[in-house]
Amino acid sequence: MSSMRRERRHGSKGRAQMNLPALAVALLILTMVTGLSVGIADRALIGADRNPTTRRAAVATSERLVSADSSLTVRSNVVNATTLDGFNASRLTAWFPVVGERDVRIRLGGTVVAERGSPTGGVTIRRIVLVENRSAVTLTPPLSTSDPQFTLPRRTPNATLAVHPPDGTTVSVVRANGRVVLRNASGIDGRFHIPLSRFETTRFSFEADGSLPTGSVNVTYYPAKTRKAVLAVTVDV
Repeated sequence: MSSMRRERRHGSKGRAQMNLPALAVALLILTMVTGLSVGIADRALIGADRNPTTRRAAVATSERLVSADSSLTVRSNVVNATTLDGFNASRLTAWFPVVGERDVRIRLGGTVVAERGSPTGGVTIRRIVLVENRSAVTLTPPLSTSDPQFTLPRRTPNATLAVHPPDGTTVSVVRANGRVVLRNASGIDGRFHIPLSRFETTRFSFEADGSLPTGSVNVTYYPAKTRKAVLAVTVDV
């Protein structure tokens, strides 16, 4: 009986001794993994903290560029293509003083809009924006002789009306969505630039003391076409 207890003690001791190398290997692996993880975290922190001023400059420039009060937008995150075409590197410091003397590149899609210096690294901030183009469209709307009015097919921030009534007819009032935009008791005749709301479709109506047939009114308006694009701002040290 005592010999069996001695054998069990020797067996347990032997198994414990055999497990020591496995435990040492496990501890070594754990130490290596922990060290590697800390190293990766340190490198990530170093990368995140590198040139924080440059990152702030890139973020601030991109935010201001697409803000509602930016000189390059028609509203927040909608870039005016016409204004963007006239933008250049000489305006970077005046419009975005936060970049200081750093190298800067502003790219829209695959096109470099403005560049100063030769940014090869640094920080790049990308934003999805709409690019708005407006082009003039002129039409001669059909008019009813009894109730002359028409609706523009698209929204527009302004329009140019050319009103030329036939002899014997006087147009005294022109309304846009019920709002009086032109009034002349002695007669409206000529070309008139009229500001409109870009948030609603415009319906023009006319008050006349006689017939106002089709061809008496022409209108030029400026509908918008938009497309998505990626705007990238790169600021280098």
